[in-house]
Amino acid sequence: MVATAAGVAGCSDNGSGDGSGGDDEDGDETDAGTPTATPEETEENVETPEERDEPEGPTDPDEPADVQNPKQAVDDWLSNTKNYDGNINGQIAETDVSIGVGVDDTSGSTFAFGKPAIRVTTGTQIQWIWQDPNNAHNVRERNGLFGSGDPVTSSGKTFTVTLTEPGVYLYKCSNHGGALGMRGAIIVEDEQTLSGYPKVDEWLSDYSEYDGRLTDRTGEASVDVKVGARSPNGQNRSFDPVAILVDQGTEIVFDWSGRGGTHDVTWKNDTFEPSDNVRDASYTYSVTMDEPGVYLYYCRGDRPYNGRGAVVVR
Repeated sequence: MVATAAGVAGCSDNGSGDGSGGDDEDGDETDAGTPTATPEETEENVETPEERDEPEGPTDPDEPADVQNPKQAVDDWLSNTKNYDGNINGQIAETDVSIGVGVDDTSGSTFAFGKPAIRVTTGTQIQWIWQDPNNAHNVRERNGLFGSGDPVTSSGKTFTVTLTEPGVYLYKCSNHGGALGMRGAIIVEDEQTLSGYPKVDEWLSDYSEYDGRLTDRTGEASVDVKVGARSPNGQNRSFDPVAILVDQGTEIVFDWSGRGGTHDVTWKNDTFEPSDNVRDASYTYSVTMDEPGVYLYYCRGDRPYNGRGAVVVR
């Protein structure tokens, strides 16, 4: 069983009154098997028609989406989701995660999930909490792996699943998951594929270039790390490699690329003195790791863009 679902708390499901109207935009089929047309979003102050969804029921009840590029799958699924900014919210260190249902989608409407994209590990419990007393919403996984039932209006209804299989779970609201973009995504990773160091996994969980594995540089006396390396979004705001495993006594040499503006290396908890904040491509900064442990660092200017790195000394 991929996901175990818990029942509703705080509100009953009766009286959903959701009123079907337009169709879902992602080519879902009706009972007759005919794709339906995509509705246009209404103008402000005009009542929004609710979107007809295909009937509930699993099409692949045993496995979540198995994709080669989970981030791309999430980006594609959420391409019309107003409150998705391209970042996947790392929740790797959490065993319980809450997601609001019917929250502000950044346009003043309540057609969004509170965390549109998250990354968790197997066994994490996900709880959706309804927050919109005016519009009927539900949660339905694209392949029918889990679902909260018919859309309801509520403040307080909850729906809970425990995700036990790794993969990409793509879900939406049946009423508003088409043209209005009320969608969500969950990337579930198997715990044993992660680094084995929860501090590192949590620190780098929002890094699309971090795959949960440390770059093994043990046996080397000196290791270079590029500062201002190119990141997947095309900006030079990353460290490369982003997470490394080294031996005691290894010297870490940070080498500036000269791209992406000024950069620095600042250590969490002030473990070492920080570097200068410069752009100069000839600038280098080094530290020697004499004690075993987990060392986390960041660029002060790039930290809002996930400019972070980690060193594990064994």
